[in-house]
Amino acid sequence: RAQKRDTRKRLSSHHRHHHLLLMMSCLASSFLAASATSLSFARNVTGSSSAVATTTTTTSTSSKFSFTVEAAHKKGTGSVKNGRDSNPKYRGVKLYGQEKCRAGNIIVRQLGNKFHAGPGVGTGKDFTLFALRDGEILFKKGAGKKQFVCVVDAVERAAATSRKTKRRELYTPRASAAVESR
Repeated sequence: RAQKRDTRKRLSSHHRHHHLLLMMSCLASSFLAASATSLSFARNVTGSSSAVATTTTTTSTSSKFSFTVEAAHKKGTGSVKNGRDSNPKYRGVKLYGQEKCRAGNIIVRQLGNKFHAGPGVGTGKDFTLFALRDGEILFKKGAGKKQFVCVVDAVERAAATSRKTKRRELYTPRASAAVESR
């Protein structure tokens, strides 16, 4: 038995498969033989009943049993390599040039120092630029290609007139011109 166990361990998966098929065919043939066996009960001299098996197997060349052993049909589940996504970080400029800000307002959320902190601006540990005082935002170019963000005192500007209002001041509307000509 020890030798048989050793040879079974050494067999490859292909040979193990053939051994399994051979064992299953032997089991199937013995099952077919057992199914053809009939049991008859007889009484002993003592009066207890016992089962006596009488085998009546019929073997004919015309009736052949064939069966196939199939592997499982269940498909193995695969794994996905790309099924991940991260949450959005909402980076970018939050307050633009000439906009008024209060102390603590976030001006730029960025990855790295695309914009550098100028006077009146602080830098967070994730490179977020925020206002240190009340004022107005100013973006300016520095040495090299560096861009700086500064907070300066707010400048009072005249209300910006739109192009439409400027045109109305220059030209008289057609409808009023038609009324005046009558």
